[in-house]
Amino acid sequence: MKLKFINPDSGMTRAELAAREALLSRAAGPDTAISMDCPQRTQVCIDSDLDVAVAAPEIVQMALQAQADGFDAVCLYCFSDPGLSACRELLQIPVVGGAQASLALAAQLGHRFSVLTTAAGRIPQKAAFVRALGFGNALASVRSAEHGPSEGRSPATDGALVKKLAQTCRRCAEEDGADTVILGCLSFAGLGAQVSALAGLPVIDPAFTLVGTAELLVRQGLCHSKLAYPLPPRAIRAWSGGTID
Repeated sequence: MKLKFINPDSGMTRAELAAREALLSRAAGPDTAISMDCPQRTQVCIDSDLDVAVAAPEIVQMALQAQADGFDAVCLYCFSDPGLSACRELLQIPVVGGAQASLALAAQLGHRFSVLTTAAGRIPQKAAFVRALGFGNALASVRSAEHGPSEGRSPATDGALVKKLAQTCRRCAEEDGADTVILGCLSFAGLGAQVSALAGLPVIDPAFTLVGTAELLVRQGLCHSKLAYPLPPRAIRAWSGGTID
């Protein structure tokens, strides 16, 4: 099985992408190969709805190329799921978003969940996004972890970050009534189990959840529905970054 991960944040080096591939492989089966790429033409990091819209066209093209290259599924490595619906409209292979996969898993593990993000400025957007996906009734809170991984360090070896996340998770439980927490930023990849052990409640790692969800869909031969039509209209669609025909 081959899974293509699209990291929408531009500017990542090949070494950084390879490190993420190795990290994600820890959650994959022995017959699963993981490849990650990031946009080359679009210079953006996903911090807002505007960033999602700007990044989406190149992400769609990358997803189409992944299908043409024989990948079995596409995984959008971001909790904002940029371009998810558009990719599903066009592709004939599963397309999995970090937010949707994590929220679905949270519903299996508890009754009310909190989402942790890297900065307080992202809280309103994350809360609105979760509600828009239909999970608002189960959302206990969105909180900021106040910082992400330390500069130059792998998240999996950042002990200070793990402790900080665990403390915030306990606040989610004690003050907000959450019984499950989602690490709502893919920069926290690989920390779910460590944080869960310290916090004493289920902590979902969206990065690893993407791997498991994509593998599940491929192994069961499942793909998203096309809703009202089997294929999009064949008229030319154009934008500054390219065309779909």
